[in-house]
Amino acid sequence: MKLTVLGSGVLIPVPKRGNSGYFLQTEDHSILIDGGSGTLRRMVDFGIDYKTIDTICYSHMHPDHTLDLVPLLFAYRHDPELVKPKFLKIVAPIGFQDYFNRLIEIYGGSVLCDWVDIEIQEVSRGEVILEDLLLICGHTEHTAHSVTYRFESGRGESVFYSGDSDVNDELIASAKGVDVMILECSFPDNLKRKGHLTPSECGLIAEETGCKRLVLTHFYPEILDTDIISAVAKYYRGEVDLAYDGMEIEL
Repeated sequence: MKLTVLGSGVLIPVPKRGNSGYFLQTEDHSILIDGGSGTLRRMVDFGIDYKTIDTICYSHMHPDHTLDLVPLLFAYRHDPELVKPKFLKIVAPIGFQDYFNRLIEIYGGSVLCDWVDIEIQEVSRGEVILEDLLLICGHTEHTAHSVTYRFESGRGESVFYSGDSDVNDELIASAKGVDVMILECSFPDNLKRKGHLTPSECGLIAEETGCKRLVLTHFYPEILDTDIISAVAKYYRGEVDLAYDGMEIEL
C-alpha cells in the first residue's frame, strides 16, 4: 500500500497546507480518503491521476472533508479522457445518502451523467470488503455519525485513519497494533477543543494502541508554531511524523 497526503490542514488558509485528503493505492484499488476543497488540484500537483479513483471513504460530512465531491463529479462529466463507463463506490457515515441527494438537488445534471455509476454504502461499524482490501469501520466522537477507517491488505499491512475525533475507547480498540496510524492533531494541549485531539492525547492513544508509526495531521494554525513532537514523546516512544502535503508513506 502507498498513502499520499493531499491535504494536512483545515479550511483556515495557511501556506502549503490544504484541506483534509489522502490517497491510498493498493494493488487493485485507488481510494480517496476524505476530500476537502482543493483536493483534486493537489492530486495533479503530486502526480496522481484523479481518474483512477474507484472508491471514496468519507469520515464525516464537514466541508473541509467533502467539498471536492461536486468538482470531482463535474470533472468526470466533462473530461474527454475519462474511461467510460466509470464506477465509483462511496463509503460514508449514516446520513450521507441524504447529504448526496441534497447536493444533486442543487447541481443536478451538471454533475450526473449516464457513464458514471455511483454506489453509496452507509456505514457505522463493521467491515467492507474491496477485493484485495478489508475496510474496518468504527464510530468515533466528533459528529453523531463520524467513522474511523482501518485498511488491511491481504499481505497484512494496515493503515488506520481517525478522521476528526476526540479521545474514546472505540478508536483505541479499532487501531490496536496497526502499522501506520493517521491521527488528527488539531490544537495544542492548552487550547483543547471538544471533538478534536491534542498532541498529548495523540501520544497517549498511540501508546495504548501499540502502533508502529504515528502520523499527525489536520493542523489548525494555532498548533503549527508549537513543539508537537515533544508533547507526543512524553507518552509515545515510537516513530512520529508530522504530515505535510505531498508526503508519501509506503508499506
